[in-house]
Amino acid sequence: MEKFRQHATNQSFGKFLRLVEAEETLPKSVFVGLDYEKSSKQSSSVRDVYIARSSNREDDRDKILQKLKSLGIDASIGSGGSSVDPVDGKYNNKSFRILVKPLSGGMQETTLNSSITELFPCIAFEKKYKPKSVEDFMEFLMSVDVKSMTCVHSKDKEAAQETINKAEFSSKYKEKMNNAIAITEYLYDENGSRKIDSVYWGYRSSSKPQGVPPNHPGDIFIKFSGQKKGMEFLGVSLKAGGKKTKEPQLNTYIKPVFTFFKADKDLQALRKTAYDQVYSNIEGMPAIDNFDGGKNGRHKDRAETAKALVAYNRKNNRGYEADYDKMLEIMRTGIINLFNKDKNESLKYIKSEILRDAPEVPTIVIKAVDKSYEEVTDRDELGVFLPQVSFIKASSSKTSKQNWNLELKSRDQLINMLMTIRSNKPGTAGQRKLGQFPTGLAVKYNGLKSTDK
Repeated sequence: MEKFRQHATNQSFGKFLRLVEAEETLPKSVFVGLDYEKSSKQSSSVRDVYIARSSNREDDRDKILQKLKSLGIDASIGSGGSSVDPVDGKYNNKSFRILVKPLSGGMQETTLNSSITELFPCIAFEKKYKPKSVEDFMEFLMSVDVKSMTCVHSKDKEAAQETINKAEFSSKYKEKMNNAIAITEYLYDENGSRKIDSVYWGYRSSSKPQGVPPNHPGDIFIKFSGQKKGMEFLGVSLKAGGKKTKEPQLNTYIKPVFTFFKADKDLQALRKTAYDQVYSNIEGMPAIDNFDGGKNGRHKDRAETAKALVAYNRKNNRGYEADYDKMLEIMRTGIINLFNKDKNESLKYIKSEILRDAPEVPTIVIKAVDKSYEEVTDRDELGVFLPQVSFIKASSSKTSKQNWNLELKSRDQLINMLMTIRSNKPGTAGQRKLGQFPTGLAVKYNGLKSTDK
């Protein structure tokens, strides 16, 4: 009987070992730090399927393949229905497939980082807390009952809690926490000059405090005590960076710019030029009607375009990059011509979309540099100068493929607005650069370069 028990125990232990070995099919290091899981739905007795999540799928897929080879694991690029082909291989006599999927659900890191610098100072000020270190600040935030905070709109409570919970997972955690400490110091300094009644987190346009225009550029809003109705708010637009860096003061896309000028026909003409001169020459490219997703951006041809661009980049990266530069120049020339058409319309755009004039809720731009802050004064200089402008000229930068300038002249002064048009999307060659398409490029205003005439 004892021998039988021992035999049964050994059998059970053997099954346990085999189960553990099956679960540990691949070393964790293979996934190069990405979040991943084994898919029970797609795995079988002959092949394990893993899903890794990435914001730069093609590059991370290649890093996984490189890591597998460095560990002596047989692997290669396979083929599948996704725009990023999987990694297929064999380990411990069992086949495996690694699918690299886009990040989905929850808060993306860019949103997380900006939320850290916007939300945390609001919470600290409301709770009358003055942070001294990153560690102490985080410990304080973890103790806060977000549901009770008046600085957070009711519809943003969940996002606020998610920001606190995920902050430590940011790749820029310490940097952004130091920036949040700097902005908290700004709020206390401002309170020393003018008594603050309350502060609010302007997470989205629909959750800005009553009396503030939904399109106001502010990230947080200060309500002062003892002010006349309609004059009690100050919008604070937050920037973060190094001492000598210039952070964008306008982040938009080319389509809304042309829409403002009522120049949608001009934009469509540029789209056609870019297709005729660039996209139509790429193997596997769909027709012009829907190659970029068509009117709603979701036509099935867009996926075919992505596949064609990924294949083109893999086969001829130099050609892909040259074609991106060609498309970029077509669109940069187009937006320059747009601003050169009508001085009054261009001035109206600058005032409305860059300065975001809202007389009832003035705006200040504060830049956090590590644990210190400074006011960005370019905006004030531009606002004062605009009424004196007698001439506007847009032109290409002579040193950059993506930069362009808006030159504003008065009788005795010249100001250059530093502008950029470029791709700003992460991901594969089918999502960024040529994959962002002519009408999807980002447009940014990066501040002023001031000189005498």
